[in-house]
Amino acid sequence: MKESGGGLPFDKSDTQADRGPADAPAPLHKCAFDHPETRVAWEKARRKAKRGGWFWHFLYALSWVVCFAFSANASSEIAKDRAAGAIVLVTFIYLILLYLRRDVMGSLKRIRRVLEQHPWQLIPAAHRPAGVKDVMGVPVQLRYREGEELTGLMSARNPLRRRHWPEELEHGAWYAGEVWREGGARTRGFGVLSVPGGGELMEVSRETAVRR
Repeated sequence: MKESGGGLPFDKSDTQADRGPADAPAPLHKCAFDHPETRVAWEKARRKAKRGGWFWHFLYALSWVVCFAFSANASSEIAKDRAAGAIVLVTFIYLILLYLRRDVMGSLKRIRRVLEQHPWQLIPAAHRPAGVKDVMGVPVQLRYREGEELTGLMSARNPLRRRHWPEELEHGAWYAGEVWREGGARTRGFGVLSVPGGGELMEVSRETAVRR
């Protein structure tokens, strides 16, 4: 049995075992980012995030042009005040979107860092507990090995779709990252979850904002 850095202990023969139709065996690359499908999934998510950013930049610039044109052609002070108010509102919304985009890019960077430091491990389940909500993403508990107890609550999220939860993770998942321990510090970028195959990446954090 080997120890993967600060991550899960694993056995190569166990990693390669075929545990069911939904459980693709985890690749034996030294780090998860060396797995071609994982790298493609990360790069696809980054391109999508960048395209979204350029789209909002374009809309913001277009909104300024429209508001200024309306203000220049306005015949009354009330109309000019409305145009100025519209510019303030659009700017406020744009700043919120910039913050959200920055958060998405930060999540993608943390995901890549974890993938470059840890290999993929096949775990029996990533469980979404019922009756619990997490404003940061999706509450999750991991089962690292068959017969083991579920971990404490953590938070998982797809950077582009914060609330999305692939149901197939309940029956087997790929995990790269640190092992949850009671009393550990709250940490973002603690680990990465994926459906078997590396096609969808979710950041796992010890930070949670849970409400029941």
